[in-house]
Amino acid sequence: MKNNYSVKTILRKDKKRSDDTYPLNYLIIFNSNNLKLSAKHYLTLNEWDFDKNCPKGVGNSILKKKLQQEEKFIYNNLIELELSGKPLTKDLIKEKCSGNIAKKDFYHYFDEYCKKKFRLITTGTQSHYILFKKQLKEYKSTIELEEIDVKFIENFLYYLSVEKKVGISGIATRRKTFSAVLNKFVVDKIIKENPCKYVKVQKEKVKTVFLTSKEIGNIINADLKMGNLTDGLNLTRNLFLFSCYCGLRYSDVANLKNENIIDSKKIVLEMVKTKDNVEIPLHDLAMEILKKHRVKSKSEKDFVFRKRSNVSVNRDLKIIAKIAKIKKDLTFHVGRHSFGSMLAKSNTQPFYIMKLMGHKDIRMTERYVNSDEEILSNAMRNVKFD
Repeated sequence: MKNNYSVKTILRKDKKRSDDTYPLNYLIIFNSNNLKLSAKHYLTLNEWDFDKNCPKGVGNSILKKKLQQEEKFIYNNLIELELSGKPLTKDLIKEKCSGNIAKKDFYHYFDEYCKKKFRLITTGTQSHYILFKKQLKEYKSTIELEEIDVKFIENFLYYLSVEKKVGISGIATRRKTFSAVLNKFVVDKIIKENPCKYVKVQKEKVKTVFLTSKEIGNIINADLKMGNLTDGLNLTRNLFLFSCYCGLRYSDVANLKNENIIDSKKIVLEMVKTKDNVEIPLHDLAMEILKKHRVKSKSEKDFVFRKRSNVSVNRDLKIIAKIAKIKKDLTFHVGRHSFGSMLAKSNTQPFYIMKLMGHKDIRMTERYVNSDEEILSNAMRNVKFD
C-alpha cells in the first residue's frame, strides 16, 4: 500500500513559554497519523506567518531557510523509509528523523564528548566544561555544527566580555575549552576544521603574587574575632598558612588524609591536578597546624582538615588581607607561590624547589628565583663595577 505523508513547520500556540515565545515543531502527517518533532527554535506570535507556516521578517530569513531545508531533509528520510519496505510508524520515523537531526546539533556531540572526557579529568577541570556549556547555552540555546565558524566564536567571546563581564583570563579559558572540544570533533571526523585556531585572544600579563615573611607574620597575628565568621576565618587562615609552609594547592590541602602524613615527618601524596607524586618534608610550623587539626583517633582514610569550599576560602582571604593590612590580591594559590619564594630566598637550589613543588619543568620554578625585591636589592649592592 502506498504511503501518504507530508511535512511542515508549525508554531505551538499551546506551549507558551515564560519569555512569551512559542516552540516550533515539524509536523509530520502520514497515513492519517501525525507526529511532532522539536525544531529547537522559538518565536513570538508576531514573528510567525500562520498562513504560510513560516517565520516572517527580515531578521528571520536565515531561520526560514533552515526550517525549509530541514523539512526537505525529513521528507527525504520518509522516502528512504518507504523504499525500505518497512511500514511507517511513529517510532520508526522518530528514530530516523530525530537521530539525524541530533547529529547536526553541537550540544549533542558536546555531551557525548564530556561523558567520556570526565572519566579522565579532575572535578576542577570538569567545572571549566560545565561553565562553558552554561554560558554558551545562555548565548545561544541551539547550535548546529555548521554555524560554528570564526565569526560565531568571536561573537561568543565578545558576548562573554561585554555582557557577562568575563575577564581576559576567563575569555582565554573559554576559547581553550572550545578549541579542545572542536579538535576532538575534527579527529572524529564530525567537522573538517577547527575554526578556533584562527581566533586570537588577548593574553593576560600574569604576575606571580607572593607574600614576604613580614606579611605572613601579619596574617598569623591578625585578630580574626568577627562573631559568627570567626571559626571559618580561623580555619581558612590555618589552611592558607599550611600551604605557605608546604606549597600544596587548595585541592591537595582539602583532600589531605591522615595516611598522607608519614611518621609526622613528611607528606607523601598524589597531587590532584597533575596526578604526579610529591614528597614534602614537614616544617615545624606546618606540624603545629597539623597538631591543631589532626585527631589521633581518626582513621588513616579520614581528611586532616574540615571541609571549606574554595569559594569560601578565597572570600575569607579578602577579609583576612584587609585585617592584616596586606594590599596584595590574596588568594589561596598565593600560599603556594609564597612557599616557592621563601625557598628561593633561603638559597634553595631551583632543582630542589622544582621537586618540592611537583613541577615537571624547571621553567615553572624560575619565577621564584630572584623574584623578591629584597634579594634583587642585595644582589645589586654586592655588585662591583670597578
